[in-house]
Amino acid sequence: GYGAYRIHRFDKDAKWLSSFGGPGKGSGTFDTPHGIWIDRREGREPTVVVTDRAHGTLQIFALDGTYKETIPGFGLPANVDTLGRLMLVPELKACVTLLDDKNQVVARLGRAVERLDGVKNLRGRPDEWRDGQFVHPHDACFAPNGDILVAEWVATGRVTKLTKV
Repeated sequence: GYGAYRIHRFDKDAKWLSSFGGPGKGSGTFDTPHGIWIDRREGREPTVVVTDRAHGTLQIFALDGTYKETIPGFGLPANVDTLGRLMLVPELKACVTLLDDKNQVVARLGRAVERLDGVKNLRGRPDEWRDGQFVHPHDACFAPNGDILVAEWVATGRVTKLTKV
């Protein structure tokens, strides 16, 4: 969490097994670990995905905590969800990103970083929000049919449903 920046592993009986991560700037360490997800996408070995907001990365670990890879290029990634071969990453910097099963970006949805930077306190000004442009996506998930629900961390809260076509 925010204090020690470590991920703790437990067995099925809640017995502590080990920890990994910790504060730092290099591979396998964190500067603001925020979301954690077990990636069980089809055709892949299950892995642990950790969003690191301050580093702007997703870090991938084996289930035993062994570091595997870092995926850079996110604007304050907050969480993760998966469906089929896709991974969904809401970013607090006005975007929701979709990755394929090789962790390559296939889409960036609702991206409005310029507005976020250009309008002072946009999170607290609902009159400045625009349909189809995100302000501060904090969480997102797939519905079973592939629709995407995005919850934003803004003054009044905002949920957007993106319908799969």
